[in-house]
Amino acid sequence: MMRGSKTDEILSLIFMLLAVAAGICFFVADDRMVFWIVGGIAVVFRLIQYALRFF
Repeated sequence: MMRGSKTDEILSLIFMLLAVAAGICFFVADDRMVFWIVGGIAVVFRLIQYALRFF
């Protein structure tokens, strides 16, 4: 996958949306576990994106 491809843009968009959702959950949710789960999923998407760029 090349930088700037459609797949790269979609994975970046998903990561950004999840990162914003994690930030909102940090301040709004009573249970911090929601923040950790959403943030962890965001990090996994970013790692997938980097792995696809590398290979």
